[in-house]
Formats: sequence, C-alpha cells, structure tokens
Amino acid sequence: VDVGTHEVSKEQMVAYAKAVGEINPLYLDEEAAKAGPYGTIIAPPLFYNMLSLQPGLDPRVKFGTSGFDAGQHAEFFEPIRAGDTISAKTQVADVYAKTGRTGTLVFVVRRTTYSNQHGRTVMVVDGSTVRRETAK
Repeated sequence: VDVGTHEVSKEQMVAYAKAVGEINPLYLDEEAAKAGPYGTIIAPPLFYNMLSLQPGLDPRVKFGTSGFDAGQHAEFFEPIRAGDTISAKTQVADVYAKTGRTGTLVFVVRRTTYSNQHGRTVMVVDGSTVRRETAK
C-alpha cells in the first residue's frame, strides 16, 4: 500500500541532525560534505522517522487488550539527499505468535520500502508491534 511521499529539504535534514545531537559534518557542513563520499550533505540514518507519511496497513489483529511497539530493523541502501522525493510503500510482512512470561504475544511486522525519485531503494524498515492480554 502506498503510504505517501515526502520532499526532503536541506533545512529539514540539518534541523533533524541538530535535534538529535548529531555532529558528523556529513550531515551538517556543506563544505566538509563536498569533500566526502557523497559530494553533499546527507540525512542521518534515522531521518526516515520524521518523514510525513500515512500510517499504513493495520491488519486488525483481534487479540489481546493492549499493544506496543516491539522495535524496528532498518537496512540502508542509499543516502537521502536534499531535493529527494521519498516515496514509501508498506506491506504486512508477517504475523506470528510467541509465548512469553506473561502468556501469548502476537507480533505484526510491517515492511516499509522507501524509494527516491529515481526509483532506487533508499531503505527497507521492518517495524514490529505486539499485542497481548493485560492482567485484570
């Protein structure tokens, strides 16, 4: 499912880097970054978390009384640059149950693939959520 596009600006990338305390000149200093491997400043790896996109698929797992984030796994292929238009598509990659200390847990893994305006994959992120019964 298409979850939207986001046009990336240099100002957004620099503001994000500063907000998370990043000091690498590849993310902040245009002159220093020109001499780097990409020839320009790039976005820090976790910049994708601030992209304005739709929430994506909700498989409506009918289990448990509470849910929470169970982590992310990201694989990076190409840096995000100022001027890029990032498009994202998401799919439900897996739904599975495990038994934990508190009983049954149901995990949902959503895979989101981010691509730039050239159609090249920038990153793939698997985000997991878990549902469980809470004690009464």
